[in-house]
Amino acid sequence: MSSSVMKLEPALQLGVDWSDRAHPTSHCWLSYCSKTSLPASRCAYLSCTISEIMNMETCVECGSCTIVIHIDHIINVENVANIHNYIPPCRPSFSDTATADDHIEHDHHYWSSISKLLKPCMLCKRKTLLRMVTKDNTRTSTSAPLTSASHINAKTVNILKYSNKDFLKTSSSLQCLWCFKSCHKQCWEIISDGNKQYKCDYGKFKNIIVHPQWLQRFSSHPVRICARFCDDVDESNTSVTPLIVFINKISGGRKGESIYRRLLRLLNPRQIFLLENNDNIKQALSIYSSLRNTRISICGGDGSVGWVLNVLAETCSSLNNPPVSICPLGTGNDLSRVLGWGRCYSAKQLLTMLQQVSDAQPIPLDRWQITFEPWTISDTTERVRNACGCFCSLLDHPKFVDQTNRPSYQNHQAPLNTRFTNYLSFGLDAAVVLDFHDKRIRDPSRFTSPFKNKLIYLSISRTYFREFALWRAWDLRPYMRLICDGNDLTDSIRHCHTIVLLNIPSYGSGTHPWSRRLSSKALTTPNRQNQSDRLDQISRNTSDSMFPSDYVHDEYDQTGSYAINSIRRQDISDQKIEVFGLDSIQMALIHAGFRGRRIAQCSEVRIELIRSMPVHMDGEPFYLPESIAINVTHAGQVLVLRKQQR
Repeated sequence: MSSSVMKLEPALQLGVDWSDRAHPTSHCWLSYCSKTSLPASRCAYLSCTISEIMNMETCVECGSCTIVIHIDHIINVENVANIHNYIPPCRPSFSDTATADDHIEHDHHYWSSISKLLKPCMLCKRKTLLRMVTKDNTRTSTSAPLTSASHINAKTVNILKYSNKDFLKTSSSLQCLWCFKSCHKQCWEIISDGNKQYKCDYGKFKNIIVHPQWLQRFSSHPVRICARFCDDVDESNTSVTPLIVFINKISGGRKGESIYRRLLRLLNPRQIFLLENNDNIKQALSIYSSLRNTRISICGGDGSVGWVLNVLAETCSSLNNPPVSICPLGTGNDLSRVLGWGRCYSAKQLLTMLQQVSDAQPIPLDRWQITFEPWTISDTTERVRNACGCFCSLLDHPKFVDQTNRPSYQNHQAPLNTRFTNYLSFGLDAAVVLDFHDKRIRDPSRFTSPFKNKLIYLSISRTYFREFALWRAWDLRPYMRLICDGNDLTDSIRHCHTIVLLNIPSYGSGTHPWSRRLSSKALTTPNRQNQSDRLDQISRNTSDSMFPSDYVHDEYDQTGSYAINSIRRQDISDQKIEVFGLDSIQMALIHAGFRGRRIAQCSEVRIELIRSMPVHMDGEPFYLPESIAINVTHAGQVLVLRKQQR
């Protein structure tokens, strides 16, 4: 499996090792990063002659157990049979059926040496041990608990891991790499054999951690390793929700890299996957397909979420997928806002978010399929286009329609996915997003945070000043036909510069252009309804003073043949999609609480492009040529997780 593996040297791989050579205690080597790595002063190689690490560029660290070692040492002993005689083993991440013992006890602490306790010892409840000097000049503890023993029992402790021999002599404290509880080494040495009271409970993440004994290697499995519960797991315990984490390392100004390193230490490295390609996602789903009550967390933006949801749609039947939560790393994060996971990433809230996944409520989310077909522009359509285009003499055509040979358009001619769950937009807004996306692909070093991304987005918007300034002189009618549930609503997009098909009640970084606010399924309280009515009146008054006298407001088309007389509340699982339009002014006003021009709530949409057009679908923009029709139909539902409000 190629997930999370990179090469640093010809003989050294970085990341989680999924090859046949992987051992249960194999390390997860990563390049040493001074910003995210824990401080280290010594090489963990037991025979290293260099007392201190001077050049970190010559070292790698284990993302799971955090030891640091010179690269040359790993290469020299990689093929040695007893490699653990030279390099301390890592905490086990899976079990090997070829060597597994059916009677072995699981869930032991896996201790790592630390210089001192930062929290009270889990046994004696003290940070330090009081010592006294005996007649033979030896030191003993005055706070010894329970019984005594002269050694650490090998049956109770898997492996005691030390950075090097010198540290073994000086270290007096231990910390478990699973539950992160700590204790004095002397306290642990005197615990009686087989005391189940002191078995590892995996700490605060016990409900989402994949225990190493649940992952077993089978030669018959496509990726060799398969997840399944052991016999001692209570099947009725619904609080146990093993978590699969997908991380986009470049999302959110490359915050995904630090999240990846952090979660490698907190969870089992084999439940964390980098978003690299579709096969990578499918292989991860295959590994955990037999593990009951599995859940997924996606660390990324709207594009990353749409990517994984699209693969889930191909892999799982409707409402039969592991439910999905979101760690928002993107710029918009609209679906994350709707589901309650937040509008942006917070490092302080990451651990809290992980703990809340088990309590989150699975709910259905509609997904929509797009299909393309060529179509011929009829003589009637041509005459209508020419008639609608007469008023465009001041502008000719918008830049995104006229300049079809721009590199940003030529490089993005097809969508990455054929399904969407958030929105699908056409026109001016999609043109700005496409230019932004192309610049980010060409120079990712400039896009280092969501805030900087928004500033760059505003800067790109300024390049369309002509289209914004002459907003009364053009609209989208000469360039497309809009058909909803078989009704031609092209006249309804008069004065519209952007057309949006919206599946969720959030668009453009948290605006609510259909209902102005994000509502739950509960009935609206009278006070909130009054506030909404007042905002409606303000919006109408603003429109009357700002727009020309012939402007067609929402809720009616120009002929009245398909008027929206009753607007239903938005529902992400009602198999209906909302269609609305925005002019250049409304594209700004929706961020101040106003809504767009509501056109239809429907089950099917067909858009026939008369001219080439930029399109924006779930965070991923692309450019479509003229004489093509886009059919949008319902494509089942996918399970997502709504965060429980506390």
